[in-house]
Amino acid sequence: MQETSTLEDMVRCEYNGSTIFVPKKIFLMTVFRMENADKLYVRYKEGAEMFSVSQRQFNKIAHEAGAVSKLEKIALVSISKVQEYLDDRRL
Repeated sequence: MQETSTLEDMVRCEYNGSTIFVPKKIFLMTVFRMENADKLYVRYKEGAEMFSVSQRQFNKIAHEAGAVSKLEKIALVSISKVQEYLDDRRL
C-alpha cells in the first residue's frame, strides 16, 4: 500500500517557470545528501556538514535558534528549529 503525502510533507520546487511538489524525504536525501532524512536531532559536526557551514558557526546558529538540548554530556540540535530560525532570518 502506497503512502499518501499531505502538502505539509511536500517541498515546493520551482524551475524554469514550473512548480512541482516533491516529498520532503526525497528532497532532503537528494539536495542535502542526508543518509537518514527522518532524523530529528544531530550533533554539531553533522549539522555543520548538513548546512555547509563551519562547526563553530553551526554551534552559534543552533544556540541562537534555541535548538540545543543536552542529554548528560551530549548536545543534540533540533534540525527543524535551526531550519525555522534560518527561514525567519531570510525575510
